[in-house]
Amino acid sequence: MTRLISVRTGTQSVDRALDLLRRVAGLHPDGATVTDLAKAAGIDRTTAHRLLKSLESAGFIERGDGKRIRLGMQAMQIGLASMKRAPILEACRPMLKRLAHLTEDSVFLVVRSGDYAHCLHYEEGRSPVRTLVLPVGGMRVLGVGSAGMALLARQTDKAIAEIYARHSEEFRPLGLALPRIRHIVERTRKNGFSATGGLIHEGVSGVGMSFDIDADGYAAISIAAIRSRMNDERIAWLTRVMFTELRAAGFIVAMPRE
Repeated sequence: MTRLISVRTGTQSVDRALDLLRRVAGLHPDGATVTDLAKAAGIDRTTAHRLLKSLESAGFIERGDGKRIRLGMQAMQIGLASMKRAPILEACRPMLKRLAHLTEDSVFLVVRSGDYAHCLHYEEGRSPVRTLVLPVGGMRVLGVGSAGMALLARQTDKAIAEIYARHSEEFRPLGLALPRIRHIVERTRKNGFSATGGLIHEGVSGVGMSFDIDADGYAAISIAAIRSRMNDERIAWLTRVMFTELRAAGFIVAMPRE
């Protein structure tokens, strides 16, 4: 009888912890307080604190500024591991191969994961100079790199300021102060694509474009090449090719301005 009660208690704790994790995920990236989560889950604050502490120790959640709780990297990695055969990847793979063939450059598929841009897949072109700026599974804070900037431009100005506040230590070494980020975001929104040069790797430039997956989701593709292959004329051509291929694949994408 004692063992049965122990098993039931353990199962209940797991259920409650998973429920709290789902609630944190639903509020990501804004985050929530322990009090908010305890109230929403219908449990006392002490129990919520204990369970959240365990989740934090395991890396499933983290506490940001103001002690607000958000998803941790471990939770994101588990979720993203399942995306290796995600429908979006299967739908985009033929398009990515065509783009790599047409442009002869490296082409990347990137999705948003909280405050980060996550590379799901890339295709190498035939260019003799390889530009693997973001490996499969690699993550960078939104706004760093052409695909990350295309995704960041989807956020509201308020959300962008909050992302910057949470990750200023990642932006500053790259010379990305908030005013500069806002300037690049506005240019990206206006043009319908992002263009970055030398931000991550000296001598490497990229072009990124976001697109709608469905009514609730979006992703981005980017093309990276050595800077000598990224003059204004070629960037304009690349954006036309990206737009055409995305539309042909059935995705919704805004027509870029040249």
